Amino acid sequence: MTKIKKYVEDIAEELDGAKNYIEKALEYKSMGNTPENMERYNGYKTMSVQELEHAMRVHDYAAQDIEKLRAVYPDIPTEMMDKWEHSHKEFIEKVAWIKQMQAM
Repeated sequence: MTKIKKYVEDIAEELDGAKNYIEKALEYKSMGNTPENMERYNGYKTMSVQELEHAMRVHDYAAQDIEKLRAVYPDIPTEMMDKWEHSHKEFIEKVAWIKQMQAM
């Protein structure tokens, strides 16, 4: 069950990176459309998109592994599933916020 915990931690780390990078990108964009600001905006935005892709891939791996566990252990501990469900809800909310910021 520590495998799921590690997935949750990895997803959170990737989402934090995506959030931080898009915030930096928007900071540079707000400084004006100079070539340097736009270069940094584009660079940070690209890194944000990549981090979000990583988070989504890890999330997919976690969901696949949980389904495999359910096939073998139909009675997965409630505590573990509660943690996953909470993490999944946070994941959806954060992804939506990050994508909205990336669209700016």
